[in-house]
Amino acid sequence: MADSRKVGIIGCGFVGSASAFALMESGLFSEMVLIDASRDKAEGEALDISHGLTYAKPMQIYAGDYKDLSDASVIVITAGAGQKPGETRLDLAKKNVGIFKSIIPEIIKYNKDAILLVVANPVDILTYAAVKFSGFPEAKVFGSGTVLDSARLKYLLGEHLSVDSRSIHAFIIGEHGDSEIAAWSSVNVSGVKLDDFCEMRGHFQHTESMKKIAEEVKNSA
Repeated sequence: MADSRKVGIIGCGFVGSASAFALMESGLFSEMVLIDASRDKAEGEALDISHGLTYAKPMQIYAGDYKDLSDASVIVITAGAGQKPGETRLDLAKKNVGIFKSIIPEIIKYNKDAILLVVANPVDILTYAAVKFSGFPEAKVFGSGTVLDSARLKYLLGEHLSVDSRSIHAFIIGEHGDSEIAAWSSVNVSGVKLDDFCEMRGHFQHTESMKKIAEEVKNSA
């Protein structure tokens, strides 16, 4: 039976360790198991993050194996090859789908009830692969999608307009990758349409700025 207060993270690279730290601070879970191809890496991250528990809520954090996922309610998959300079997210597909072919069967061997959250590139392809390899209902397999892209767009607009990015409402839609689209028509700053706000701030070359910022978002990786 799944423990709603237990989470597992597979992959202890930059994304995995940052996710583990954020979950430790969130207080959402009381138990977290870290799994990595390098057991030493997982143990090191578990110890480092555990040392910060004195400033957070009580939590059991440890390195483990796939069998330790048997009662996890949420499993976050961050494992995969990193994106190299000049390499598109789609270039990663073959390598990382291969990695998922080895990871997913190990998960379902011990746990067929958890929610899977995929945070690895190309995320849309890997999320689809996770559905197919696991046999899980689609409603139980999620990808991080364009959440990061939307955050980047809001940040860059905030820098461009010299306003707090939390006041900017903007979204990237579609694929997390080269075909992503900035939904400019819906962008606003505290309810004020983007074009109107730009002109209030003395920015008039809207088309050029929009193209430049959209490219920056797309190529931020």
